[in-house]
Amino acid sequence: MLRSAHTRTASAMAAVLAGALLLAGCASGPTAPSTDGSTPGDGAFPLTLHNAYGDVTITDKPERIAALGYADVALASAMGAEVVLAPESFTSVAGAGDDKNLPYIDPLPEDTTWVNPMSINVEQVTSAKPDLILATAAFTLDEAMYQQLSDIAPVVTYEEGLYQATSEESAARVGQALGDPEAAAQLIQQADDAIAKMKEELPNLDGGTFLYGQARDGVVVFLVDQENVTARFMQQLGLISLPAITDLGGQGSVPGSIDVSFEQAPLFNDAGVLFMTYQSDALQEKFESDPIVSQQPIMQQRYFPVGLEAATALQDPNVAAVPWLLEELRPGLELIPAT
Repeated sequence: MLRSAHTRTASAMAAVLAGALLLAGCASGPTAPSTDGSTPGDGAFPLTLHNAYGDVTITDKPERIAALGYADVALASAMGAEVVLAPESFTSVAGAGDDKNLPYIDPLPEDTTWVNPMSINVEQVTSAKPDLILATAAFTLDEAMYQQLSDIAPVVTYEEGLYQATSEESAARVGQALGDPEAAAQLIQQADDAIAKMKEELPNLDGGTFLYGQARDGVVVFLVDQENVTARFMQQLGLISLPAITDLGGQGSVPGSIDVSFEQAPLFNDAGVLFMTYQSDALQEKFESDPIVSQQPIMQQRYFPVGLEAATALQDPNVAAVPWLLEELRPGLELIPAT
């Protein structure tokens, strides 16, 4: 777990790491992509896609891509598109490291324009001269910004709401916008293969249980919404959220969550693994040293702190990130006992 973060970004870290748990908490089930103007998936232009803020038409195959979300840059880069603008990694945003590139993509060219995903500068987007703006995973996008960006180039957003599509649907949408549906299909297959390989190597995952939480002041905010994209990712591995926690009921600090006090830490022990993220080093230390929490067997046996970039990737496990993400989580997944 990263141990240094500048205070100037503390609030940003809190916002994004909270999102890494539960931004998709109220997401509905998968929705079918909607297109007009060409046969879906054929890579033909002109192409019209339905966005959350209105339809967009892409007249020609794009050549200069501005990617505003982490999944956007990961997918576009993995599909071989020329990315001229990208969000800097959250490690960089948080002041915890200098590398602006995501750890699971090939480094972008040095002349790439980097934006802070917490506060996208429209002027920077303009100066990058994109002919397509990908914002399917831009978590600070709103309608006002969408209108501003639409004056620069066609903008492709999520179809209904942030993180409501499956990772496969999001990849297919980006592939269609880039005119390369085959590349999207290949990435989806690679992710499926990586998951299948992990399940084969770790048969203990099948039917295992997990907890994924974030420690705050005296409570842990646990993900409990089974339609959350993070939960769906874990379900693909054969895991289910620990019923002892999900059945507690009540509304947590954010939608799709439940708040569990440190005093209830004995409930954690039945989980196959306890994955935790933290908004700050101080909160991690407070959780780990709590007199009740620290005495629980799971803390010595099956506790795994999730690193900053892995937590951010879990917020929206795009197919380009899946092979890397699985390896990041492997040490924790290996702790799950056979059922």
